[in-house]
Amino acid sequence: MQIQVKVGILVVVGVLLIAGSIVFQLHFEKMFDKILSSKLVLQPGSKTLESFKSPPVPIYMQFYFFNVTNKEDVVDHGAKPVLQQVGPYTYAEKQLKYDLVFDDEAGTVTYLQNKSFIFRPDMSGGLTESDRITTVNPVMMTVGTKFGSLPDAVKAIVEILFKRFQVEPFITKPVGELLFHGYDEPFLAQLGKLTKKPAHLLGKFGFFYPKNNTHGGHYTIKSGVQGMEDYQNIVSWKGSPVVDFWKKDMWGSDTCNMINGTSGNQFARPVTKNKRLELYTAELCRSIFAVYQKEVVHGPMTLYRYVLPDYLLANTPENKCYCVEDFTCRASMIDVSFCREGAPVVMSTPHFYQGSPEDLTYVKGLNPNQFEHETYLDIEPNTGVTFRAAKRIQLNMVLRPYSEIPSFGNVPSVILPVLWVNESAVVPLDRAYALHRTLNLPFTLVKVATGVLVGLGVILILAGLIKLGLLLRHKHRLKKSPTANNRAQNDKEKEKHTVLSEKLNSANYS
Repeated sequence: MQIQVKVGILVVVGVLLIAGSIVFQLHFEKMFDKILSSKLVLQPGSKTLESFKSPPVPIYMQFYFFNVTNKEDVVDHGAKPVLQQVGPYTYAEKQLKYDLVFDDEAGTVTYLQNKSFIFRPDMSGGLTESDRITTVNPVMMTVGTKFGSLPDAVKAIVEILFKRFQVEPFITKPVGELLFHGYDEPFLAQLGKLTKKPAHLLGKFGFFYPKNNTHGGHYTIKSGVQGMEDYQNIVSWKGSPVVDFWKKDMWGSDTCNMINGTSGNQFARPVTKNKRLELYTAELCRSIFAVYQKEVVHGPMTLYRYVLPDYLLANTPENKCYCVEDFTCRASMIDVSFCREGAPVVMSTPHFYQGSPEDLTYVKGLNPNQFEHETYLDIEPNTGVTFRAAKRIQLNMVLRPYSEIPSFGNVPSVILPVLWVNESAVVPLDRAYALHRTLNLPFTLVKVATGVLVGLGVILILAGLIKLGLLLRHKHRLKKSPTANNRAQNDKEKEKHTVLSEKLNSANYS
């Protein structure tokens, strides 16, 4: 009976160790999940807020220009443009969010964000901002788009202004002026006087002028105060939850104008492979999405890679609401003229990657490939933080012979690549290791402790069962061998008789 009690105690203690370890591990996971979520919430005084306002991760913008090497043949004879890619011209990008306004009742934070760009010659392979590039004249293309369909008298005036200010379909300018610094364009100032548009009165133009160190309007996002399921999702941009650039979709709804998802730096946690990630990009004036591709490694961390699928910008019925006219409704492209004040701008993937092979035949010098031209996001699934990203997008302009404007008389109809940008960011390895320790060390210690306790519990249970088995086996043997039992009893009787005889003999002798 005593042995049976001991066995019972061993088994009970073993079971309690195993069950207690499992319950503790599950409770710890929930507790750690709450702690992690609370640290991500955007609120005054939080460490996450400081990183949110000014990302500590280095961000770079790499610009690749398409230099047109046969502009005379293109203008005079309608020849196919021959392009020479030149780059990268690398700029460090600095982001700063300011004028933050918190609304805990709505669970939001509203802010402005400035972006500034600093040229990095050490990362540009010997290229400089003074390098001269020949490209399409964006001012002339915009004017041709806006005035090409107007009465002949207006078009005649436009042509006179072109001649007076020596405006031609192609320009050759320094890279720095084409990007952020802007170049003098007297024709633009004269146009500003005629149209009374203050921006034109500056008399300067650059593809990103004067955007350096400026903001892109108020953003309102979810702060996480009321839950993490929509963390950092954009609630409104410039005061509106939607944009008004696009048509209704094939089902008659206004989904194409909706602002969905985040800015791309952070997503609601946890990130799972079977759920696509949505984000809004102002460059495309629309919401887009990325889908899971594969697992990748960054230092000690395993990240989920998300990419833009080929059907995102495909020429499909689902995307008809983004097609403002048939000429630019093509795979890998999106006409953004409606959100660029009528400028004939078409955004696309670099080198028309994932586009139609036919579009590659209209120009020479394009070579699309996945490694250089695919946009991707590498995300840590537990936190939803983007650890590595490359957003790659190409700016094109519509070149075509505008009706009865002689300057455009012989040019071919083509969507002409101007430049493409690789905006990239990588969390440094030291920060990756630090976060890895923060995220995984507690779980590792708990798993080790749980494993030890479970192992000890199993050992105790096995020891108890073994001891119980030996006891039962011994009893079973006794029941199966009565003769041996009797023999043992006789041996004890003989031993007692011998001892008694010796005592009697000893007494007689005395």
